[in-house]
This record gives sequence, structure tokens and C-alpha cells, in this order.
Amino acid sequence: MKEDRLESFVRGNKESFDIHSPSPEVWGKLNQQLHKKEQKHWMKSRWLQVAAVLAIVIISSGVIVKSLVSPSDRLRLAADADPEVRELIEAEAYYAQQVSGKLKEIRKCYKLVPELEMEVENDLLELEGMYQELKKDLKENVSNKEVIEAMIENNRFRMKLVDDVLEQINC
Repeated sequence: MKEDRLESFVRGNKESFDIHSPSPEVWGKLNQQLHKKEQKHWMKSRWLQVAAVLAIVIISSGVIVKSLVSPSDRLRLAADADPEVRELIEAEAYYAQQVSGKLKEIRKCYKLVPELEMEVENDLLELEGMYQELKKDLKENVSNKEVIEAMIENNRFRMKLVDDVLEQINC
């Protein structure tokens, strides 16, 4: 294969190209610029993580408070007529109070064990979603014993979750 004129010139004069190298100051400035970019990227991702966690905590707290503060009018009316529905409402209030108190203790430990926050909040959100589905089912058929039992069991799972977390961590 025939060699290009530029390529042969570069090969012939290779030593004259290699005599110039950047000063150490140039390398130092380059290094500083690289570190600044890395720090900015890390800080942005850290702020995004903090914002995501705060959003989850606020939303989950709102969902829990909403489900506990404003029970359906239909359930209140049924509580007067059906003792099982009354038992459900009492159990819901009891478990909500217990879980809320223990969750406050757990949230104090989030700074020490940051990975705990996402896990606990996600599990509670999942249980809350299931509970809301059960609540919809109960509105359709107020005296359905299976749904009432499933709702009480869901509250027990929440209680067990926070109890297990408190048992595992020592803050």
C-alpha cells in the first residue's frame, strides 16, 4: 500500500513534534477543573436523593393521615349497625396510633441508617396501597367479614413491620 505524503512527513519528523510538552501548571489547572465537575455532579445527585426521600416521607405521611383522619361516612353509619365494622374502626384507630408512635422512633434513626428509610417507607406505602384497595372493597359490601379481617390483618402487618424494625435497630 502506498504511503500518504502527510503520514511520511509525520513519521520523518516525529522527534521535532515530541519536543514540546505542556507545563505542569496546565496539568494542574486541568486537574482542578475535573475535580470541580465531579463535585458538582455528586452534589446534584445528593440533593436529588434528599428531595426524593423528603417527597416520599411527605406523601406517605399524608396518605396515612388521610386514611386515618377521614374515615368514610358509610363506614361510620355501618359501625352503628354492625359490631364487626365497629371493631374494625377501633382496631384501625389503635393500630394507627401505635404505628405512628413507633414510626416516629424509627424516623429518628434514618440519619444513622439512611438505607433503612427507603425500605421502611416503601413497605409502609405498599401496605397502605393494599389497605386502600380493601377499603374500596368494604365500601362496596360493608358487612363483608373477609374484607374486615383482611383490613385488620393489614394493620397487624404494619405493626409487625415497625416492631421488627425497632427490634433490629438500636438507635
